[in-house]
Amino acid sequence: MSQIHIVVDSIGQVPDEMLAGHPNLHVVALKVRVGDQEWRENEISTKELFQISQETKQHPKTSQPAPGDFIEVCQPLIKAGKEIIIISVSGGLSGTAEGARSVAKMIGGGNIHVIDSGTASVGMVQMAKTALKMALVNCSARDIVERLETIVKATHTFLIPDTLEYLYKGGRIGGASALFGSILQIRPLLYLVDGRVAVMDKVRTKQRVVNRMLDELKKYQNLEYIGVGHIDVPEEGEALRKRIQEMYPETLILPAKIGSVLGAHLGPGLLGLVFQEKI
Repeated sequence: MSQIHIVVDSIGQVPDEMLAGHPNLHVVALKVRVGDQEWRENEISTKELFQISQETKQHPKTSQPAPGDFIEVCQPLIKAGKEIIIISVSGGLSGTAEGARSVAKMIGGGNIHVIDSGTASVGMVQMAKTALKMALVNCSARDIVERLETIVKATHTFLIPDTLEYLYKGGRIGGASALFGSILQIRPLLYLVDGRVAVMDKVRTKQRVVNRMLDELKKYQNLEYIGVGHIDVPEEGEALRKRIQEMYPETLILPAKIGSVLGAHLGPGLLGLVFQEKI
């Protein structure tokens, strides 16, 4: 078994086949709840979550992994003399990275390294793939961490929410902004800067904001991959994927799966991109 183990939080949406094929890859789950019902992220789909939320008229809430969730995975590995690299969702979206750092100080003895991915979804998965490949050829944990930190800086995330309601109720934007956007049907183009949600532009219709996002994407020509994600709008997601494939015929286009925790903050109808510049 490898001396280096990779832990990814569930917002990464690691594919089952990838997890099954790598005994040194582990997932720690965030949770989502509606009222007094709670699920681990992969126990409920975004579609089911929104349906329950609508039926109960209660907004979904989320929680990061408890320290014990990280300890359960990491402590046996540390006792076995392994080194661990934790890849977390952007610290601007969740306190998961900070929680992982607390556990690293508690039990790691310097052998648990936490990478704040600055992104989510497929961006985290691609970082995990890099780490696994490097571990397979016996690279040191330090070398892997340095490589991942470089990838973090080269990774970008764009988001187009279909509604501002979920961002508002999740505390991401103020009530005045949500009301203004709803009345005027404003569609913001959001992006992650230093891991935090920021507004790149505000456009009047969804088609225009998609075009605006693609104009911004065109500024990046030498890309490792482009991940295309959506929340419960598969036709729109496929149309966006086709447009991007035409723009970048030689670039790897990947699905960027979005789970229920991000869904609870971003709402149904979202379109998003995660992409990495070549290093």
